[in-house]
Amino acid sequence: MPITAADVTQAIAATMDEYASLGPEQSFVEADIDSLSLVEAAVILTNRFGVRVDEYELAEAGTASATAQLIQSRLDALRRTPTIAAS
Repeated sequence: MPITAADVTQAIAATMDEYASLGPEQSFVEADIDSLSLVEAAVILTNRFGVRVDEYELAEAGTASATAQLIQSRLDALRRTPTIAAS
C-alpha cells in the first residue's frame, strides 16, 4: 500500500500537536515548521516508515505530498534490492 500525504501528516501530528492541521499540499514554510521541528519530523518519519529521511530532504520536499513520494520511492528501492543470504 503506497505511502500517502495523509500518512505523513498523521505521523507528524501524532507527536507534534502544533502541526495537526498540516495539509498535504501546504508548504512546511507556510505551516511555520522551523529547522528544529524538521529534525523532529525527520526522526518521527524515519521511525514510522523504516527508511531514513533527514531534515534537509524534508525542507527540499517542502510538502507532505512530496515527502510521501520521497518515502515511497525509498521503500520501493528497498524492495527491489536483492538480499544476500548468509552462508
